[in-house]
Amino acid sequence: MEIINWLNTNDGAIIGIATVVLVSITICYTYLTWRLLKANDTPEIAISLRPHEISVNLVMLCIENVGTGTAHDVKFTTNPSSIPNLDIPFENIGFLKSGIGYFESGRRIEQFLVSVIGKFDELKQTRLNIAVTYKDSANRKYERSFPLDFAEGVGFSQIGSPPLYEIAKVTKDIQKDLRNIITGSRKPIILTEPLAEHRRGQFASSLEIRIEQFSSEIQQEILREVDLIVTKQEQETRGKEQNKKTTVDTIHHEGEVK
Repeated sequence: MEIINWLNTNDGAIIGIATVVLVSITICYTYLTWRLLKANDTPEIAISLRPHEISVNLVMLCIENVGTGTAHDVKFTTNPSSIPNLDIPFENIGFLKSGIGYFESGRRIEQFLVSVIGKFDELKQTRLNIAVTYKDSANRKYERSFPLDFAEGVGFSQIGSPPLYEIAKVTKDIQKDLRNIITGSRKPIILTEPLAEHRRGQFASSLEIRIEQFSSEIQQEILREVDLIVTKQEQETRGKEQNKKTTVDTIHHEGEVK
């Protein structure tokens, strides 16, 4: 009864405390929701030098958005503004000169820069820095700076052929086969029997051709030897079948006796 009386006496204070707690929870929830939405709409531009998939001697400038949001009004600044040894000068690369207005999440741009063959000693002494500024969908501005070093490619090696090269090679072979079929220089083989039967027929034909190269006497001798082998094989097969049948009959007879 004392607790009930105390609650009735201090109901105003209890309601006030509960209201403050509820408002605090609501504010905290709103803040966490805002942080979550911001994290899901944050662009992140990454810049790197990478070897081309065809050859490690070809250096590519790679720009990609690895974040979760779209980047707007992307601008680039290179330091130094130009490198003499590049096959493609910076001023001829469109997105470095004019920027990118809309750069969605997951998008990647690769631009060939230089073949390091005969130039690597000079390039590995070059230090390149590319600064980038961009905005998110809420117009918040971001600034990043990426130091790039051509010497990072030292010791790179390539194992096997690139997938695109293999696909192109296979496609070329298919085109060649189709051209041969269309022009009649090679006719397609259409099987009207199981593959195993077709292979046995090919083997028999090749064996027959080999036998025809001998004289008539030798051909007759070969045929006699083949007849003996076939007869022996047939006898063994019949013997196995007879033994199997005898065994089955014996088992049935013993079962009937029991």
